[in-house]
Amino acid sequence: MTDLARVEAFAASIPETPWFARVGQGVSEGDRDTHDAYVAALGLDTGSIASVSGWRDAARVSSDPAWDRRWWEAEARERKRLQARAEERHGPETTLKALTKVAEAALVPTRAAADAAGDEALSRVAAGAAAQACHLAALALAAGRPTHGFLAKHRLFADGRWPLGRIGEQWYLF
Repeated sequence: MTDLARVEAFAASIPETPWFARVGQGVSEGDRDTHDAYVAALGLDTGSIASVSGWRDAARVSSDPAWDRRWWEAEARERKRLQARAEERHGPETTLKALTKVAEAALVPTRAAADAAGDEALSRVAAGAAAQACHLAALALAAGRPTHGFLAKHRLFADGRWPLGRIGEQWYLF
């Protein structure tokens, strides 16, 4: 299967994903393994993971001013690197077209599932995070990296979770 065929198959799978179905549950060994694979791929310390119990706590964690920006910066660097690689392989226009299909596929189902938050702003943030995870996973596929850490991040979402980030030395998983 070609890189772009993988991206297309990935886009087709998005509506069937159980977005946010396991938020608030304890962290399983599988969650921990997937999270560690994602974080290690970014070159960051895996550290410990705290489970976030509800949407209100998720809002608090996601807006905490002590949020560790190194995670976001590492993701941005890797996204930029993969974008360049995908465009080298397929050209900018073809890459954009493939990634746009993923964004369109993610728009409605992620937002519908995030409406469980009961808060318009938090729902938008949650849906945006899930859609971004789809974009990053598709970008890794388009770049010819089918085992990339961004696919592990998407797996967390696909398993019904939401990785909220890191505050201090603690990672938070909803």
